[in-house]
Amino acid sequence: MSEVKSILKDYKLRQTDCREEILDVFMSKSHALAHADVELPLKDRFDRVTIYRTLKTFVDKGLIHKVLDDEGGMKYA
Repeated sequence: MSEVKSILKDYKLRQTDCREEILDVFMSKSHALAHADVELPLKDRFDRVTIYRTLKTFVDKGLIHKVLDDEGGMKYA
């Protein structure tokens, strides 16, 4: 996970367990993820609002971006 910590540092983001684990989820996939895709493996450790706020922070900082899927839903890549 040192790559994850390095990325957070590069984007000037504080290193928290939630941020590290969410970024690790993104790095383990090669496709865009819906909020539910991120929440599912982490729901026992972090609540839905914390995950949502972390995703918003990542978008605001330019670490990830939002994309529309084929059904008109929102995903993160």
